[in-house]
Amino acid sequence: MELKKLLQGIEGIKAKGDLEVDVKDITNDSRNVKKGSMFIAIKGFETDGHRFISEVIDKAPSAIMVEEGTDLKVFAGVEGITILVAPNTRQALAVVSSNFYGNPSQKLKLIGVTGTKGKTTTTYMIKEMLEKQGKKVRINWNYCCIYKW
Repeated sequence: MELKKLLQGIEGIKAKGDLEVDVKDITNDSRNVKKGSMFIAIKGFETDGHRFISEVIDKAPSAIMVEEGTDLKVFAGVEGITILVAPNTRQALAVVSSNFYGNPSQKLKLIGVTGTKGKTTTTYMIKEMLEKQGKKVRINWNYCCIYKW
């Protein structure tokens, strides 16, 4: 998918390089980067993905996204990789992933059931009514019906 399409919906992003480059997959795990990937560096609880940028560059991804405030000296002399700087790479990963996979959440309808008693019964009644109308329904553990119109 074209990089500029993946970036739709991300505010305040800065880019250096070709935004029309093709991205074959997205990862925030440096071990999974390969030629054509997009690597998104995220500051985690135990480790910071920005520490692995040098090894990622050697794998020739299409694009690398880092968070604002990252020292960009590591990219000196790098050619053929689009460099992106986002205000929050964790949020950007969510948007990019949604765009990459065709915004699947927009295709779902949810019904949430809350209260102290009767959630299971109500959820299964709703499920039965929707299935009688030919809808595909799945119930998850926190009393939500997920279905497609």
